[in-house]
Amino acid sequence: MVLETDKKSSFVSRAPSRLMPGNPFTKFTRSYLEQSIASRFEQIVDCDPSRIAVKVADHAVTYGRLNKMANRIAHALRSGSRASNEPVALLAKNDLATIAAILGIIKAGKIYVPLDSSFSPAWAKFILQDTNTKIVLTGSDGLGLAKSWLTSAHIVIDLASVGAGWSQANPEDRVSPDALAQILYTSGTTGQPKGVMDNHRNMLHYVMRLGNASHISPQDRITLVRPPSSAGALSNLYLALLSGSAIFPVDLKQVELTAIAAWLQREKITIFHAGATVFRHFAQQLTGAEQFPDLRLIRIGSGQVFGQDVELFKRHFPDALLLHVLSSTETNTYRVHFFNKNSQVPGGALPVGYEVEDMEVLILDDSGNPLAVNEIGEIAVRSAYIFPGYWNNSALTDAVIVGDADGHGRRIFRTGDLGRLQPDGCLEYLGRKDFQLKIRGHRIQAEEVELALLRIPGISQAAVAAHKDADGDDRLVAYVTPANKVIPTISQMRDALKQWLPDYMMPSKFITLESLPQNSNGKVNRQTLPAPELDRPKLGNRLSAPITPMESLLAKIWSEVLGINSVGIHDSFFDLGGDSIIAMKIISAMGRIFTWNLTLAEFYDAGTVAQAAQLLGQKAPSAEPAEKLAALYLQVDGMSSAEVETMLAEERNKRRREEKNHSF
Repeated sequence: MVLETDKKSSFVSRAPSRLMPGNPFTKFTRSYLEQSIASRFEQIVDCDPSRIAVKVADHAVTYGRLNKMANRIAHALRSGSRASNEPVALLAKNDLATIAAILGIIKAGKIYVPLDSSFSPAWAKFILQDTNTKIVLTGSDGLGLAKSWLTSAHIVIDLASVGAGWSQANPEDRVSPDALAQILYTSGTTGQPKGVMDNHRNMLHYVMRLGNASHISPQDRITLVRPPSSAGALSNLYLALLSGSAIFPVDLKQVELTAIAAWLQREKITIFHAGATVFRHFAQQLTGAEQFPDLRLIRIGSGQVFGQDVELFKRHFPDALLLHVLSSTETNTYRVHFFNKNSQVPGGALPVGYEVEDMEVLILDDSGNPLAVNEIGEIAVRSAYIFPGYWNNSALTDAVIVGDADGHGRRIFRTGDLGRLQPDGCLEYLGRKDFQLKIRGHRIQAEEVELALLRIPGISQAAVAAHKDADGDDRLVAYVTPANKVIPTISQMRDALKQWLPDYMMPSKFITLESLPQNSNGKVNRQTLPAPELDRPKLGNRLSAPITPMESLLAKIWSEVLGINSVGIHDSFFDLGGDSIIAMKIISAMGRIFTWNLTLAEFYDAGTVAQAAQLLGQKAPSAEPAEKLAALYLQVDGMSSAEVETMLAEERNKRRREEKNHSF
């Protein structure tokens, strides 16, 4: 068999220089869809069994040897059970054994179900129970963890034990291209994982549409930076091995990001595939002196991509292309966007691009009706190559699949993402529908605030979430990580955000983290973002304790209403998380204590406890301040503002009675 090559594809008209006609690539034709993944892989092996398939560190394995390793695993699996389309779990790592095991599961005609060491015991046990998996594969170093998830009904196979005693020949039986190839579990809105099924034909179609768009060839050397327990990494693995390319796995948990540049250079990597966050961190570590003469394409996904990411790309990789893809586990990649060193991009989130073959995008309203150009709605994908459904969850499948297949076998999948189509067909991604928050009566898209935060120099990552305060009101909390170990002050962040956000979209609190928590798919796990603490935020000024009784009282009120255990008299009200509602609560509390008060405008102008105390003292009637201040000074310590209010009311009534008696 000879691999077909072509000098153009249906997409290159939208791709800049390095992918334009003149760059031969492996043409993946529709005829390759009518087979299994295993059959396609064996065709690649037959083309050149001596070609490098996988290289881990200094250990390189050819296609011929990888095929034999996978065949031994396939025969071992089939000896235990001849049943086809039977789920088999694999504790996946970013190593050669995992890659061989995935191919072995597929060659045995069974269904790949990935497990990962990052899974919680409850998550892993749910997957095993939900799929009714009996066989679990793992490396020797994963035996202890795997066994902690299992029961006596499970069969555990140590991959190191599958040696030369098993046949190295290709298994004879073949499965249909419509048979299930994998079940990948992702987060569900109910808190339970949901199993996304996919078949051989869909995975082969993914290789066709993205491989042809990217001009993948046997000369390419492609990175694998995440273990193939996630949809993106598994798809990347198939993209390489079903196109004759070499795949280069690396465990980012074990490698410093600063060492990645040398690795890319040493291994002559041509395609660097990483999540947007990984790329961002990696590029920020570069000095500008590095050279990457072999790198032709950087593909990023698994999160929004911003103008600053493209600027990093243009600065450090001027001779390469940047490919931004939009994917989901249910559809794989369905939109692509290329950038080169001459691309002009906005400062915010980037459009996610243009159509790929056989993957049509619709924008739907809440009733499922198509919307016009420039109208915001839910992104839906119409195709004959979307996932068959959720494992053991037909109700959820019916909720996201619109109607029956049309005359071309196409179905419509509602992604749960918001977007709009530009007049030229380019898609704008506007975030998840369920990431919309309602703050102070306004609907807020969380990712819009995150986008603004990422425009601030010194911030590497950002996420926002809503948390309820003591009164049950939702407050917007921003979580940020520093780009260079130094985070901007809260005042600096607020001043920057004022340029792009209205007041109601301003976060009440800013929390600095070393890194944002991620789920197994590499996306921010918003459910595990920490709740705001009572500690005073890290401001640009030192904590100054109250001096006068009035300052002590106001500091106590501010502390209680803001939900902070200490407030300095020179701390900015807004930097502490104040907004108009909190301001009115504080003014109301002062009004219950004093017979005079500040207006909202005066309160805003004051801005700190010290200035508010001074202004409040200036407005006090001449007959009252000395007594009140003396009472506050003696009584406020250790008392709540409610207790202070009661005490002052009693003092006020007593004073009025004394004045009345004296007048007689």
